[in-house]
Amino acid sequence: MVEIQEFRDEDAADVAIVMFESFKSYLGDRMTDEKPMPPEHWIKTSRQIGASGKKAAWTARENGKVIGYLVVTADLKYGLGALQQVGVDPRCHAKGVGTALFLEAEKFWKAHKMRKVCTCVSSINLKAQAYYAKNGFHTEGVMKDHFFDGVDELLLAKFYR
Repeated sequence: MVEIQEFRDEDAADVAIVMFESFKSYLGDRMTDEKPMPPEHWIKTSRQIGASGKKAAWTARENGKVIGYLVVTADLKYGLGALQQVGVDPRCHAKGVGTALFLEAEKFWKAHKMRKVCTCVSSINLKAQAYYAKNGFHTEGVMKDHFFDGVDELLLAKFYR
């Protein structure tokens, strides 16, 4: 059974591995990083936010082991939410981990009265695209060759009102 918890600094090393493996699962040889980002990166990513917003981060666990991670923001001034980072251990794909994390994100956005939520997804990450479409996101734009030559980033949005 998947358990969702708020991110804790001591989760950072496990999150680093999950995110590394998650990105590697669809980027393949395009990913030139040879090791995960340091835990300090994930602590900062989970906490840093601008003056007009809120931020939240969660981990998904199974039997006490971190198997997923998600970070979201809410810009209270403009009613704009963002799904900033999400990753699931590739061995746990299609087992409800992403759904459990996303449900926490939706509670957060609704509690902060977001009118619109945005994210982006790599054009080669077909599983994630299908997941976002299933959850009400639609494509609003494309960033050509954004992180890698030949790999576009799709800008996605979902409206709550």
